[in-house]
Amino acid sequence: PMHKITNPHDKFFKEVMSYIEIVRDFLMQYLPPEKARHLDFETLSAEKDSHIGEDLRELFSDLIFRVKLRNEETDAYVLFEHKSAIDKPVGLQLLKYMTAIWGKALSLDPSSPLPIIIPIVFYHGNRKWTISTDFDGLFETGKEHYGAYRRQIPSYEYLLYDFSSTKHEPIRGTKKLRIFLGITRAIFEEEKEVFIETVLDAMKAFDELRGTVGNEEYFEAYIRYLFYARTDLEQEELKERIKTVSMERSEKMLTIAEKLLQEGMEKGMEKGMKKGMEKGMEKGLAKGIIKGREEGREEGREELLWKQITKKFPQIPQRYYEKLKALTIDQLDTLGLDLIDMRSEEELKRHLPI
Repeated sequence: PMHKITNPHDKFFKEVMSYIEIVRDFLMQYLPPEKARHLDFETLSAEKDSHIGEDLRELFSDLIFRVKLRNEETDAYVLFEHKSAIDKPVGLQLLKYMTAIWGKALSLDPSSPLPIIIPIVFYHGNRKWTISTDFDGLFETGKEHYGAYRRQIPSYEYLLYDFSSTKHEPIRGTKKLRIFLGITRAIFEEEKEVFIETVLDAMKAFDELRGTVGNEEYFEAYIRYLFYARTDLEQEELKERIKTVSMERSEKMLTIAEKLLQEGMEKGMEKGMKKGMEKGMEKGLAKGIIKGREEGREEGREELLWKQITKKFPQIPQRYYEKLKALTIDQLDTLGLDLIDMRSEEELKRHLPI
């Protein structure tokens, strides 16, 4: 089993945005020209955790970049917030972050003017972003009283880039950027073939980038993202499809997939060991360690077998996982072998205790 990452989309976004050349290329390609022409992109650098308090850090993707304004000594900031689902209060989230940046700037030099901040929402959910990008969209702007107090309410607009599978934004930029934008747009794609074609295009691009700095780390992050974010991926099928464009990428993908599986097994072992050791405190430490190892192995098998079952019978109810967990290691092994020839859920249910 590949142990779950809480938010694989956010993790992948952060990993990719750690490559400054990808961020630079994105801003140069996608910022409106009247904004881009004031920025000296060669000076772009990442700001690390320096503007946000512990209490706010969990709320944000914490991706801030500093860039010099052309022909001036002043810096501007670019603030990215990543979303894989529509989130109405994002305007307020960004404002909290912006005030934290301004607060930090004032504490360093109370006499200087506040820096410009460009807030960006990068979105790629499974439907089009439909909410207002204006902060005042969070208020009842249609009510009569709103006009009277409008000047007392902060007003700003964040830049929205909608890479949802509705194919709203065109994809452009260098190979590295196009790999990233392609998969973020296709990750929720319902037509599997469209998704696979996107992956194959990326495999060709990774091959062409062979030998460039960070390429293999980027490739591993990409493959991990595929397996963590899509539940309908058959390792064998993907291997065969990738092989049609690149034997090398197919083999590397397999190595990473096996590593993920191993990490999942180890996590299962670890959980089982912990459980067993806690019980073993009462019945003797040695007994507990043995039990922990057994439970770890069993839990690893259960998770792997359940993944295989849900791939074969996608409609199987979740409650059957609980029944699966009641089986012994021998029964799990028998079920695993019989599963290959099963044609219906009824056959599967006969193996599970009622």
